[in-house]
Amino acid sequence: MADQIKLHAEQRQRKGQGKGAVGRLRKQGRVPGIVYGHEVTPTPVDVDALELYHALHTEAGLNVLIRLEVGGDTHLTVARDLQRHPIKGETLHVDFLAVDEASQIGAEIPIHLADEDDAAEDGGVINQILYSVPILVKPLDVPNYFEMSIAGMSIGDIRRLEDLADQLPEGAEFEVELDRAVVTINAPVTEEELEALEEAAGIEGEEPELVSEEGEEAPSDEDEAPAEDVPGGES
Repeated sequence: MADQIKLHAEQRQRKGQGKGAVGRLRKQGRVPGIVYGHEVTPTPVDVDALELYHALHTEAGLNVLIRLEVGGDTHLTVARDLQRHPIKGETLHVDFLAVDEASQIGAEIPIHLADEDDAAEDGGVINQILYSVPILVKPLDVPNYFEMSIAGMSIGDIRRLEDLADQLPEGAEFEVELDRAVVTINAPVTEEELEALEEAAGIEGEEPELVSEEGEEAPSDEDEAPAEDVPGGES
C-alpha cells in the first residue's frame, strides 16, 4: 500500500505571492505550493525542496501519501499538478490535495512485468502496451504497483487488465475496460518485412530531422506557477 511521509510546510502570506517573492523562495531552496481539498481552506504554502524530492521518490512515487503539517494542523494529502523546470527538472510548484480517508480518489498505478526470462521462449517479442492504469481507491489502500507475471507466454498470447483484477484492494475499481491488453507476445519482424513496412509508410531512405535545444530560453524562476491562482484539480 502507499507509503506515508511527513512533510512540514510554512504558510505564505497572500501579499507575498508575486513573481519576485516566489523567485526568492526558490533561491532559498523552497518550493511554493497550495493546499486545498477535504476540510481545508485553500492555503498558499512552501516546503523544503530537498524534503519534497525525497517524499516523491519512494517506491510509491507520486501516489505517496503526505501528512502535511501546516500551522499546527496535519492534513492527509497527495501531490497533484507538479510543475517542473523544462530543463533542470526541478519542481517549481506543487498542489497538495487534502483527502478523506473514507472516500475514493483517483490514482495512476504502474504495471510491472515479472518472470520475463520465462516468457517468449519460442523467439517471440515481449510487447508491453499498458504501463499504468487509473483506478478509484481509498487513499490508505493505494497500491504502489501491480505486478503481472508473463511466465509461459508465447507468440500470439495476450494478458489483459482483467488478469490483474485480483490485485485490486477491496472496494477499488479500474477506470478503464477490463479487456484492455497489457502485454502481448509478437512474432519477430524480419529485415525484409521491416523494409516493406518502411516503404509502405513512405519513410524509406529518409534521415531523421535533428532539432537542437541550444538557444532555447527556459522559463525564469521569477515566473509564478499558474496553479497559484487557481487550485488544480485531482489528476
